[in-house]
Amino acid sequence: MSSKSAATRRTFFGKAGAALVAPLAASRAFAGEERGDDLAARLAALEDANAIRGLLQRHAQSINAGTNTAPDTNVRTLRLDSEIAIDVAGDGTATASVGCSVETATPIAGGDTLVEMARLQGDGVLKRNERRVLIGSLVRRGGIWQIERLELRA
Repeated sequence: MSSKSAATRRTFFGKAGAALVAPLAASRAFAGEERGDDLAARLAALEDANAIRGLLQRHAQSINAGTNTAPDTNVRTLRLDSEIAIDVAGDGTATASVGCSVETATPIAGGDTLVEMARLQGDGVLKRNERRVLIGSLVRRGGIWQIERLELRA
């Protein structure tokens, strides 16, 4: 084989290779942009889920401290027991549900002497521990997640 034919063959493969690689490189760049957009969306969803998780945990702590009211009037304490399932919608709303343990305190009915004595001593309630599911509707206002509605289901 002559050196002239070897040079033209190399030139041909070099030019053909460049022509074949250009569309492949462009498609990879486009895929990288899509992957970047997907990554940004996944990061935003993760940040939203973490903000909602923190909001619900702080709300449960404030119920236990007595600085906030529980969804049900007879709930004294609320402990989140499992992982919070969060579904964030694209319109700035979300729903969350989590299994929890609640301590309820129902006032003892009646007016006899023992019940009155118990009430005077700061008791006079029937305490029970129950398993329930806390379900919440949340909304993002001004970039901050807020609780719109909470309910406890048996």
